[in-house]
Amino acid sequence: MMQSAMSNNGSPQRPPRVLFFGMEGAFSFPSLAALLASGVEVCAVIVPAAPRPDHHVVLIQRREAPRVLRSTLPLVNSSLHTSIVQLAWQKRLPVWEISRLGHPETVAVLAAYEPDLICVACFSQRIPQRILTLPHLGCLNIHPSLLPANRGPVPLFWTFREGQTTTGVTIHFMERQMDSGDILAQKSIAVPDGISYNLLERNCASEGGVLLAQSVWDLYTGDVTPRPQIEEGSSYHSFPADEDFVVYVEQWDARHIYNFICGVGEWDEAITLRVGEETLLCRHAISYSFDNLDGEQLYYQSDEGLMIRCKSGWVCVEPLS
Repeated sequence: MMQSAMSNNGSPQRPPRVLFFGMEGAFSFPSLAALLASGVEVCAVIVPAAPRPDHHVVLIQRREAPRVLRSTLPLVNSSLHTSIVQLAWQKRLPVWEISRLGHPETVAVLAAYEPDLICVACFSQRIPQRILTLPHLGCLNIHPSLLPANRGPVPLFWTFREGQTTTGVTIHFMERQMDSGDILAQKSIAVPDGISYNLLERNCASEGGVLLAQSVWDLYTGDVTPRPQIEEGSSYHSFPADEDFVVYVEQWDARHIYNFICGVGEWDEAITLRVGEETLLCRHAISYSFDNLDGEQLYYQSDEGLMIRCKSGWVCVEPLS
């Protein structure tokens, strides 16, 4: 199948043709930008349809650009570069909003593009098998962990929850079972002390976009051999529950608690610290230390903030009043 797109000297006669699935948040944008910069032919951009006030379900519809975007002026420094929809409009790419991916009408619209690949970078709907088998080279997903570790919808939360100092991004084939397909490429990414969830996610998105574009070309030209995931050491996590925001300070060391608060304290749910028989809520960690301090108190107020004794060391936090 790949030979039909190759010339006699082994170079591609045309660029790979891709359908891009993503969301309007920060994670999807670098992948679409990297694909376009690498010369991949993005046929269309697919986004989930937003709920309608009248609750009417539209299976699939074209999302047209506002007139203000139809300009020949350069948009290099424009604030319009904030989502994949706006980037698609600027590049004159069709944008489709989809409510039901598996419906025959949806499948027919997407099949008409005759894509070589589908690329997915954060998509809120489960992609059915009839879509996964649509492109002859398969569907590639970018996942912000070093698979098979931390499979599931929000792997970076569990990176912080488990106190990991390294994460990464993986480009893999999509299959029925979530995040289980063969791997094309991976890259490790450091998790430095004090980094926020949003910044770590941006780092993963940026590195992953470059890796995705390279993987598309490598797969298209036959320069990569996918490798199966090894189930030994694999893990899966669903969306975090309320108890996953609770920390028993006598069980975690100070650095772990500090980085967990810095990482996910910006989420809607505050971090609950169980200090002996007491409960403290916080969103901000100030510092941590492994200095030995005198006394047996579990916590005390310092000039810097509230100092809390951990399994080892002390963490300084700003509690919620």
